[in-house]
Parts: sequence; C-alpha cells; structure tokens
Amino acid sequence: VLAAGGSYPAITLTVTMAGNAPASVTNTAAVSGGGEINLANNTASDVTAITQLPDLTLTKTHSGTFTQGQAGATYTLTVTNSGAGPTSGGVTVTDTLPSSLTATGLAGTGWSCDLGTRTCTRSDALAAGGSHPPITLTVTVAGNAPASVTNTAAVSGGGEINLANNTASDVTAITQLPDLTLIKTHSGTFTQGQVGATYTLTVSNSGPGPTTSAVIVTDTLPSGLTATALSGTGWSCTLGTLTCTRSDVLAAGGSYPAITLTVDVAGAAPASVTNTAAVSGGGELVTTNNTASDGTTITPVADLTLTKTHAGAFTQGQTGATYTLTVTNSGAGPTNGLVTVSDT
Repeated sequence: VLAAGGSYPAITLTVTMAGNAPASVTNTAAVSGGGEINLANNTASDVTAITQLPDLTLTKTHSGTFTQGQAGATYTLTVTNSGAGPTSGGVTVTDTLPSSLTATGLAGTGWSCDLGTRTCTRSDALAAGGSHPPITLTVTVAGNAPASVTNTAAVSGGGEINLANNTASDVTAITQLPDLTLIKTHSGTFTQGQVGATYTLTVSNSGPGPTTSAVIVTDTLPSGLTATALSGTGWSCTLGTLTCTRSDVLAAGGSYPAITLTVDVAGAAPASVTNTAAVSGGGELVTTNNTASDGTTITPVADLTLTKTHAGAFTQGQTGATYTLTVTNSGAGPTNGLVTVSDT
C-alpha cells in the first residue's frame, strides 16, 4: 500500500544508445492501477539530448592501369566524416601495400605523414559530412609484379565508435611486360681453317606479356672468326653489322625462328674462342638476362713447312754434292696421315 502523499522507491531503467541515434529522443512512461480514477496525469515524458558522434570512412582510388617497372604511380586516399557529429582527437590513416609495390612518396595538405610506416595523422576537427584534403601515395611497381594487386588502407580515431566501415581496398590492374632472353649454340668442335661453321641464336620471351616494339639481335664475333652469312625466317639481317631485327609481336612464353650465323675459322685461330650476342627492344624492362655467350673449342691443325739447303758451291762434273731438306710442323696441331716430300 502506498499511503496518500507517499512515493515508492525509484525504478532505474538502463538503456544502450544506437550508434545512429538522433540528436534528441523522448522517453515516455505510464503508471496505472492502484484503484485510482484520475488517469489524466498518469504519463511522464523525458526529452533527452544525444551527443552526435563522427563516423569516419575512407575511399582509395587510382587512375588507369599500372605497368610493371613503373615509377611514380599514385593512389588517392580520402577521409570523410559520414557521421552526424564532428571528429574529436587525432585521425590516423595507414596504408598496407602489397609486396610488388614500393612506396616512394606520401603526403597530403594538413597531414603529418611517415613514409616508412605509410601512416598519416592529423588532429583538427572534421565536421559532419566533410572530408579532409586527400592523401597522395606514390609507388614504384616491381618489374615482376602480377597482373593484379590489391592495396588496402584504414582510418581510425576521431572519436568515432562505428569501426565497421573504416577500411578501403583498391584492386589495381598491372600491364604485363615481355622479358627477352637469348640462347646461342653451336654443334661440335670447329677446326682451324674451317669454312661454313655455324652458330644458332634463338630469342625467347620469358616474360608474362607480349612484345610491343622492334626486337634487335646483335652478335659480337671474336678474333679468329669471320662472318660469311646471317639469316633467319622473318628476320631482317645485316651481315656487315651482324644485326638482325623484326617487329612482329612475340607472345609470352614464345620464341622467334632461330637465326643462323655462318663463319669461317682462321687458320691461326686459338684453341678456344667465345662468341657473344645480345637481344634488345620489345618493350621489356628487365635487361639483366639479354646476353648469351658460347664458348667454342677449335681443333688445331698441322702446318708443314720445308727448308732446303746445301753447303758451298758445286763444281762442274762434281759427284756426291748434297742438299738437305727439313720438314717442320709450324702449326698448333699434330700431323694426321702420310707426309710426302717431292723434289724437282
């Protein structure tokens, strides 16, 4: 029983405010029963002001397609306050780069940025619906970057409580480039004085993308070899400069028809020579694997010489006068087969 003029002990109602609650709400309650008949004063309303909080969101964009090996490619990161109240306290943006991208620059008006950690911070208030000046992230693309990478960043701080929308990912297409390689071979052993010895040069595309411009092969012959012919199906070759070119596209993983280089071996060629060639062009960036060397063994051959001498003057009617004939091998290799000396 509640006596006239008395009050029951107070009831405490505990509530949780929604993250998107409006700036003002009205909570209403009613009492009933107790045998009363006056119902006009049985309700009570309490108007409650609700402090509005910020809600930070992040967008991350780039323009066009990146290319393997590209320097100075950029992303743009923009922080927006999508909430109903201004930010309070510091705001931090952190970017997480994939392994094939390297950050070379990070800046934005009013932001304090650390390139090493790819983090930018600021403490000024951002009004509801507003955006901070954008942050520009500059990167270099690895020469072997895959066809697609995803760059992710996150924003935090500012006094917000809704963390479900704080990250942004940007899927980036990367143009794949060719990577030209060269193989140079020969068959067997060359021989001093040989005519028509040959080398074979084969250009392959070891990269993930097709060639996009002319491809050039240049051979550098060592002393002891003289080029006599240079050709290959689809190649335009110049014997004088030992250069072959072509402009048709070479797909990733493909090879052009082989080039044949024909040489004559000098009679005094050394026992071993190294023939070197290089490939260039095609739109590639990786040039560390563009040369090929072919060590060639040259079999030495004999070189017979003859000296013929006599002593003093001969006399009319003389018998038993003599000549001396000496055969010498002046070459680098031994004789092979029968040696014959004929005197006339």
